[in-house]
Amino acid sequence: MVPLIIVTMATRATLPTMTPRSGHVPRTAGLFLLLALLPVAALAQQPRLASGYWTRGLAGGWGHSWSHGVPGYGKTESDVRFVAFHPQLGRFVTDQLEISGEGTLLLYHHPKLEPAGGLALGGRYHIWSDRGWAPYVVGGAGLIWTTLDIAELDRTFNFQLLYGVGLRVVPPRGPGLIVELRNHHISNAGTAGENLGVNAATAIAGVQWVLR
Repeated sequence: MVPLIIVTMATRATLPTMTPRSGHVPRTAGLFLLLALLPVAALAQQPRLASGYWTRGLAGGWGHSWSHGVPGYGKTESDVRFVAFHPQLGRFVTDQLEISGEGTLLLYHHPKLEPAGGLALGGRYHIWSDRGWAPYVVGGAGLIWTTLDIAELDRTFNFQLLYGVGLRVVPPRGPGLIVELRNHHISNAGTAGENLGVNAATAIAGVQWVLR
């Protein structure tokens, strides 16, 4: 019995005391917190708009003819109203300049129900690129087809010209918003008739995705 007691006491004397180090747990928790915050920090440093980013969007709006758009200043007299639909695709070639293309789908509801469809190429130049919102100027040109029969249009196939100003809301992720006020001009570039052309003040709004 005595040898067993001696062995037991010797074994207990040689076992290390398993006490946690006081700084071990806080250091581990801090390491995990740092790793969790790394993606957030990287996202915060990512520019809202930058060269190489692609965009895609969908916008709708409403337009009314007016006599203050150029070209064709003061020549639009017909009362024309329409709803507009514009699928859009673009790419930033600098941090502030986006080259884009858009489809033009118009449904005239005054003076009578008539459709119009076309394509336009253009761009947006943003005043800045590092904030959650950015004012811009927009411009573009293309082709358009319409059966609208008014004095200002002399043929079915015409050219379209658009220009205006807008505001873009750019969240860190997910879809953003655009709001634009633009003049939409349709004429045949002097290829038929008097070529008076139609100018329309148009307000559009839509959603935009920036693909980073």
